Parts: sequence; structure tokens; C-alpha cells
Amino acid sequence: MRTDYALYIAALICFFIGAYAAVSVEVQLYVYTLAVVGIVFVGLGYMARPKTTVVAASTPAPSPPKALPKVEPAPKAETEEEKKEPVKKTTRRTRRRKKPS
Repeated sequence: MRTDYALYIAALICFFIGAYAAVSVEVQLYVYTLAVVGIVFVGLGYMARPKTTVVAASTPAPSPPKALPKVEPAPKAETEEEKKEPVKKTTRRTRRRKKPS
């Protein structure tokens, strides 16, 4: 069992005994003393609780893959058919209408 839980339980016991004493008999100094002791136990329990720690990643982040070198294809030997320019297809153009002035 963690230490802070035990201190919280001791604080609750002090508060319950103090509340019972305050209701059943005339309020005396020990009622206030129990309240103060209960607050002290709560503070000690808060200080004794385990601290949250940030755990760093144990494995480093994977590095990005290295780029492969670009391989250019070998130049092709041009044949006479490829040397000829391709035939350009012409299309009929439509005339633009003139804007009326």
C-alpha cells in the first residue's frame, strides 16, 4: 500500500473523530486540534504521492529512408523514322465575331 493512501486514511479518521466530538459534546480545544492534525495528514499525503515522470522513448525515431539515386535511361539511337518530324494535324478555326461598335 502506498504511503499517501495511509496518510489520507489517518486524516479521515481525525476528521471523523473531530466531527463526532463536535456534535456530541461541547466544542473544546481537542476538536480543533484534530482538525489541524487532519489537515497536516492531508498535506503529508499529498507530498508523499508518487510523482509523475515523463518517460522518454527508449527507441529512437526511425530515420527517413534514403533516396535512391536516379538512374537515367541510356539514350536511344535515333532511326530515320524517328528523325522525321511528325505530321501536324490542322483543324478548322472558327472566326471570332467582331463586337458591334
